[in-house]
Amino acid sequence: MNSFRCIALVLTVLTAPLALTTDLTPERLRCEYRENPLGIDITAPRLSWIVSSETRGQRQTAYRIQVASDAALLAEGKADWWDSGKVESDETVNIAYAGDTLPSGAQCFWRVRTWDKDGEPSDWSETALWSMGLLEATDWTAEWISFKDDTPFEATQQKMQLPPARYYRKDFSAAKKVERATLYATALGIYTISLNGNAISDQVFAPGWPDYHKRTYYNTYDVTNLLDSGTNTWGAVLADGWYSGYLGFGLLVGYGPNKSGRAFYGKTPAFQAQLEIEYADGSTKTINTDTSWKTSEGPERIADMQMGETYDARMEIPGWDSPGFDDEAWENAILAKDNGSVKSPYWDQGGSREVELGFQEPPVYQAYSGVPIRVTERITPKSINEIEPGVYIVDMGQNFSGVVELKVKGEAGTDFGHTACALGDNHEVHD
Repeated sequence: MNSFRCIALVLTVLTAPLALTTDLTPERLRCEYRENPLGIDITAPRLSWIVSSETRGQRQTAYRIQVASDAALLAEGKADWWDSGKVESDETVNIAYAGDTLPSGAQCFWRVRTWDKDGEPSDWSETALWSMGLLEATDWTAEWISFKDDTPFEATQQKMQLPPARYYRKDFSAAKKVERATLYATALGIYTISLNGNAISDQVFAPGWPDYHKRTYYNTYDVTNLLDSGTNTWGAVLADGWYSGYLGFGLLVGYGPNKSGRAFYGKTPAFQAQLEIEYADGSTKTINTDTSWKTSEGPERIADMQMGETYDARMEIPGWDSPGFDDEAWENAILAKDNGSVKSPYWDQGGSREVELGFQEPPVYQAYSGVPIRVTERITPKSINEIEPGVYIVDMGQNFSGVVELKVKGEAGTDFGHTACALGDNHEVHD
């Protein structure tokens, strides 16, 4: 009887799963320095992680990276994009992807396992993700759109020119079950985008500030969960931003077109975006910016990053970015190039010359590689002091970059004046 028990015990030990003997853990997986980035255009992206352990003196001696096109495949150990195999190395930073060539829009699910100082393997890390952007110019099928802008460029060092933001909308249908929906967007100017009345991101000042004469940045968003079965509405608000708004000390020193300090790259903002839908049955559909879009002015009567915003609440447009809105009174968008040529004298440290302020398509599309600008904190004032009737100083207790949030109440048409802060922003509210 005792012999039988000994044999059973041995069999149990031999057939039990191999237990991990290390607490070395790979964590904080990053691709191109970011967590789960979407739409990158680096064809051999650099992968990084950290290792943590409760054991003193612990370290990594080897690693293995797996990359797959599907999270389920990766969980089964089927790394169809790349399997590095075991690599003897203590490197954890900027390991270049060396697998199959990745096409535009590819999803890449990845994980890493490490070996400790004693050669014991860790468990696999949590799965991380990156996706590829539109890698070729021909991948962009959308048009650059704008509005018909007949206003002359009259800004000078003595006369400011502050146009309103523009609203754009497009209804479209998604008749089948959506497996994945990816939105790519860029602008000459800055934009916000919504789908069915919901903001697609908390990012502000998208798509970023490039040298528009050399490139344009674009952003990539996963909007799968924002699409409804049936009719959907895509909305966008476009403002001058760095493209045609006031920049730096340009106005003060008399740089730019007409020495005005604005429109350093062009006069009229333009927008380009495409929404790529993959249905569960394997079919696809792409919604592009084109002249079927509608456009109108809205409540942002002035929308300048440096000179501030004037907002007239009487001009709000309820439901403008949701299905069922009547946009009959809105005008059709035009191709940005159809606004034609706008010439202007231009001044800077190099002297004066004539420049083109009409639409010029940037020669290169580049995925925005920085961390998105977003609201990170709400700050409550330390004190509010009325220094004279109707004039207040608000002490926020610290320096920061941000915007002022005010709650006001009054009769329609009431001018609530201005708020000024260290950023030089002025805000007017008309309720």
